[in-house]
Amino acid sequence: MRHNLIDFLKESLQKRISWWLLAFLGFLAVFLGWGWRKGSLPQELNKLILTGHETLKTEEIVQIMGIQPGTSFENYDLGLMETRLTSHPRIKKARLQKKSEDQLLVEITERKPAYLVNSDGHLFEIDSELKVLSKDDVRTPGLTIISGTFPREAGSMSGAAFRDLYTSVENAFRAYPALRTRVSEISLHEDGEIFVYTDSPIPVRVQVGTLFQIEQVRKLYAVLAYLEKEKIKPKLVDIRGEDAVYH
Repeated sequence: MRHNLIDFLKESLQKRISWWLLAFLGFLAVFLGWGWRKGSLPQELNKLILTGHETLKTEEIVQIMGIQPGTSFENYDLGLMETRLTSHPRIKKARLQKKSEDQLLVEITERKPAYLVNSDGHLFEIDSELKVLSKDDVRTPGLTIISGTFPREAGSMSGAAFRDLYTSVENAFRAYPALRTRVSEISLHEDGEIFVYTDSPIPVRVQVGTLFQIEQVRKLYAVLAYLEKEKIKPKLVDIRGEDAVYH
């Protein structure tokens, strides 16, 4: 009887150990399988690091790149995303780099607006290369306006009349930097006459003539300085002749 009881206890203990061993092995297999599955699954893009953007908003950049929440990192073509970014008129350069399994670094160089162009009833931001950055979406305050009827071609302002006027305005501001803060608009009329408008410290309209070369620029600067000093506020100043005439 005693031997039967001992044999029974040994058999029961062996069965219990077997069940625990099987349970442990099963748990281990599930855990290892889950770990392998997790490591083999494509990782999602969870973190986007953006640098260099000032005018464009983060959500705009994400939309341009075509990023969708929950999409596997492996489904994104970084070269295609760079092309999409550099195709945007406000972006000059873009560089994408995968930092980790779920992190993407996006370095952007935006084009800097230099002037506003008022043409055909629309406002265009342009940069120093005459590239059109926007249409009726002005995001940079305080830009000098160049007005007239000017053609556009391949995303840039074009035409000899615009290029000549743009070059003249650039030369004027380079020679007399103080004019940039005073002149709010330079307008080329259909008859070829050029008018300059100032806002501060004295608002005035100045008729320059058909050329805006350094001689006329020098005269404009002297006239504005005189009006400011004497606190004269005319509505129109004509500097086409030898002497300035104001009304």
